[in-house]
Amino acid sequence: MVRLPYGEKYLTLRVPPKAKVLTPKKTRPIKAPIKYAQSRISTYFRKNEPFFHGFAGKKACVVVSDNTRFAFNNVIVPPLLKELEGHGIARNDITILVANGLHAPMSSADLVENMGEEIVNNFHIENHDPYKNLVSFGTTSRATPLFFNKRFVESDLKIATGLVVPHFHAGFGGGYKSVVIGIAGRDTILKNHRFEMVAHDKARYGYLDGNPIYEDILEGGRKSGLHFIVNVTVDSDRRMTHLFIGEPGATHRIAAEAVTGDVKVICHELFDIVVTTNGGYPLDRNLYQCVKGVAVAELIVKPGGVIILAGECRDGVGHEVFQRYMSFGKDPQAVLEKVRNDEPVEDQDNIQILARILTKARVIIVSRGLEYDTVHKMKMGYAKSLREAMGKYMQEKKGRSIAVVPGGPYVLPVGV
Repeated sequence: MVRLPYGEKYLTLRVPPKAKVLTPKKTRPIKAPIKYAQSRISTYFRKNEPFFHGFAGKKACVVVSDNTRFAFNNVIVPPLLKELEGHGIARNDITILVANGLHAPMSSADLVENMGEEIVNNFHIENHDPYKNLVSFGTTSRATPLFFNKRFVESDLKIATGLVVPHFHAGFGGGYKSVVIGIAGRDTILKNHRFEMVAHDKARYGYLDGNPIYEDILEGGRKSGLHFIVNVTVDSDRRMTHLFIGEPGATHRIAAEAVTGDVKVICHELFDIVVTTNGGYPLDRNLYQCVKGVAVAELIVKPGGVIILAGECRDGVGHEVFQRYMSFGKDPQAVLEKVRNDEPVEDQDNIQILARILTKARVIIVSRGLEYDTVHKMKMGYAKSLREAMGKYMQEKKGRSIAVVPGGPYVLPVGV
């Protein structure tokens, strides 16, 4: 029996004896994340006292991940704010800026769940809007126009928190991505996510060097004025494993190396059937985000194979443009052609990646949060349970090879 994260609970799956279950090596999660974060953050401030005293009486902006990331904001943000106040930055001069990118803004309830009631009630929090209050910073060498949130730009001290996990086209999340995508303008995001960039063979999970999306983010991030990051890593069970704090570029690189060591699984073969998840809540809260789990399965599924993804999708599809484009035409190739012809398109990266995968393999979504007709129109199969999905497609692929990746995007298959 294998447990697969599904929302805030788990589904169980009985797999055949010859099936490969791909789980990373056992890591040592941090036993007391709150105390650990407090210690690491206070030590960093203490070691850099002269730098922080230079910002006394000035304005600070703390960029935080939205509710699609399991970024431990409720653990990291409180001690970070305490240190800022302790170093002479008044509470009224601190802005917490939610890095929504092109996602929907977070509600008051979302903010409380994300950071805690005390923070929400006592600090100024803003949702980033990618359509207004932006400042131009020129372009990158890849012609990506740089527009950043005005509140961030006008702050004296600029900090970003975040989660470093493998990312399906940027290589890894966290680092400068929190700024260049999270609090950037629409044109910045869509240009970075344009068709030719996403189509690059190194715009994949786990790649930094040679990945044009990451390199574009790195170049733009260096122009943004971000002073330092506080990034965490997690294991495939979403337990905090590390906290890194320091200069954005180098710190993110170290974090990416650490998380690779924690979540990689050596795999030298492809499989007829791959069963996976989107890592549970909050990443599986909608179908749009579940493309990340499907993209993990893409790495190890045979051409013509079947990908079965279990995701709660409590918010349904989640993105209207994503749903509309994936429902266009008779086949996924038509979707790819439409995206290329129409770009820039909101949700373009997820649309393009899912359509690309569907040209190679069949995708089955197991979810109680979606309807059959909706998923079918988006060119995927649908099942209400893993048992239903496995029963049908194991019969079709009887005697074929099977892999199960319980952790979904929190696992990095390498060597295939």
